[in-house]
Amino acid sequence: MSGAANRSGRPSVWILLVGVVVGVVTAKVMDNWPAANAGGEQDRKAALGMHSESFRAAAKNIAPAVVNIKQYRRVLVPERTRDMGIFGPFYRRTWKEDWKLSGIGSGFVIDAKQGYILTNNHVIDGAEELLVRLSDKREMKAELVGADKQTDLAVLKVAAEGLTEAQLGDSDGIQVGDWVIASGNPFDLEQTVTAGIISAKGRKGLGLTRYEDFLQTDAAINPGNSGGPLVDLDGKVIGVNSAIFSKTEGYQGIGFAIPVNQAKKIAQTLIKDKRVIRGWMGVTMRGIPAKLGQELGLGDGEGLYVEEVAYRGPAHLGGMLPGDIVTEVNAKKVVANDEIANEIAEMKPGSKLHVKLIRNKKQMEVDVVLIEQPGSLRIENE
Repeated sequence: MSGAANRSGRPSVWILLVGVVVGVVTAKVMDNWPAANAGGEQDRKAALGMHSESFRAAAKNIAPAVVNIKQYRRVLVPERTRDMGIFGPFYRRTWKEDWKLSGIGSGFVIDAKQGYILTNNHVIDGAEELLVRLSDKREMKAELVGADKQTDLAVLKVAAEGLTEAQLGDSDGIQVGDWVIASGNPFDLEQTVTAGIISAKGRKGLGLTRYEDFLQTDAAINPGNSGGPLVDLDGKVIGVNSAIFSKTEGYQGIGFAIPVNQAKKIAQTLIKDKRVIRGWMGVTMRGIPAKLGQELGLGDGEGLYVEEVAYRGPAHLGGMLPGDIVTEVNAKKVVANDEIANEIAEMKPGSKLHVKLIRNKKQMEVDVVLIEQPGSLRIENE
């Protein structure tokens, strides 16, 4: 009995000692808890403050360069006039010419000295008069320098001093997950900014423009935002807000912006030539089924099937036919996306393409000399 009591008693002593130690440690921790918790809260607030400061700085940097654009068209409106006839006064309906607001959008200054403003083509398309409102509330008429429907871009010009131009960044360097700010005038609410991230890059096949390579973002873009800048946290423009994916015509979490690297090239061309001159091959092509590609010994996604060839166009004159499968252009393998179409469009008329193709399972090579793409949009201001 005594031995059993002794064995059961020893653990009790150890438990008591452990309890004392734990109590002392707990007391020390609790004594220091307010200070430790305060330090963590201060760190959290400091981090949030730095994050907020980045957004504030970016919004402040871009704000002076953002403009509001309104387009007007002439319309006939009814009016009643009072006549004094032989039987007394009566009213008759007549018509008068008036200006009607037919669209709103945004833009941003890309050249303060020359007064050039970049926006979307659909913001100004069909306008008979354009009115620009600057960030300092000055309003003035704008001249349309040039527009390109195929990329949905346009350049305007205003005669104004004291403009602030936007800093243009590098859209190739932006990554999925990076924070961005969309600036503009949604619903005609001036100087509005929304924040989000880049949710995808290189979006194609949306049917919005002929040459697509969109940045996708969840920063809210709404009617009126079109043509405004999408900027990084340094306040540098990395895109031109252009469209939303929506089933309700309102914001639903997906917006698209034209990469600024593409927009810069188009803007420079519009300023210089008032239109975009593109090379044209004269074919319509699409991807080929994977099974057919394997039978022809092509890699995954390689090769484009020629559906149509413009009669007496460059490809036709070079010897291409419907049903050909294009495998290489100028020693570069062709894959089933829009890259080759974009590259050809950027070439000058007169450029030569060396094309490798398969016809009736036989390898062939032809040369195609590009001409200017038909239907280039030219703006005459003289």
